Amino acid sequence: MITVGGFNTSVDKAIEIEDLRPGTVHRVRRMQAWPGGKGLHVALTAAALGESVRLVGLIDRAHRREFEDVLGARGVEFHGVETAGALRTCLALRDRGGARVTEILEAGPPTDEATREELRSRFLALARSSRIAVLSGSAPPGFDDDAYAGLVTALAEPPAPAQCLVDASGGLLRAAAEARPYLIKPNRDEAEALTGETVDGPAAGARVARTLAARGIGVVIVSLGAEGAVAASGTHVVHASVSVPEAAHPVGSGDCLLGGVAVGLDRGLELDEVLRLGVACGAANTVSPETGWVRRADVDALRPRVRTTVLA
Repeated sequence: MITVGGFNTSVDKAIEIEDLRPGTVHRVRRMQAWPGGKGLHVALTAAALGESVRLVGLIDRAHRREFEDVLGARGVEFHGVETAGALRTCLALRDRGGARVTEILEAGPPTDEATREELRSRFLALARSSRIAVLSGSAPPGFDDDAYAGLVTALAEPPAPAQCLVDASGGLLRAAAEARPYLIKPNRDEAEALTGETVDGPAAGARVARTLAARGIGVVIVSLGAEGAVAASGTHVVHASVSVPEAAHPVGSGDCLLGGVAVGLDRGLELDEVLRLGVACGAANTVSPETGWVRRADVDALRPRVRTTVLA
């Protein structure tokens, strides 16, 4: 069982326009909307691979039925904590045939202490009966930077500590990393912010991953976009990548990568195979019409094409 804390759920909209020009009027060529948020994408990926998965996140009254229906149909058990405010909307603007994507992300509705405590307590209750617990994405307004760190610490306590995976940014990630979760997955920019080192390719990604792993984190995965990802655990470092000429968009690929990694860990795979599955999931997202969602057939087709190289 995998439990995902994707507290800051959203309504994701993909909008296609001819050419993005600031200060001018644009006509929408096509618009699609789905339940979204980084944690939701992680959960959907795990479910697409056939794993049992639960998601804890905010919901408002207007969208509860839609989220429960969509997620339930895709195999995700949704535990929605209701908020008085409206869910945030996240826009992905695609122009020039999808070659460029501009993201506009709302912060989310403000949360009071009762709502924050309900999110924390429900996540902990479910995560303590899971092998893998994931904290993914931003926290809604009202949470402090140490929100994930506190949950990481709580999940490390006996009798049945879960392997806790964290994918966040800024102060939220920095504090969580100091709490030493089992795994963190920074992207290129986040890894640079954590270490002060430049990440300009797989070799630099490997160096930074080693640096972070040496701080007491079990596994560090640095995602590198089209260059794949690097994983470090102790002295073992591996790079995985796959070429996808038919890629349509990158939005949500890091989330899908983490979903595949969570599944690989839940299945007890070796690090190389965990990363292979994760990279296949990230690549599968780029050929899906929906952001942050993969089709199992695409993952199965891409997985044998992923190249892995041991770097240390």
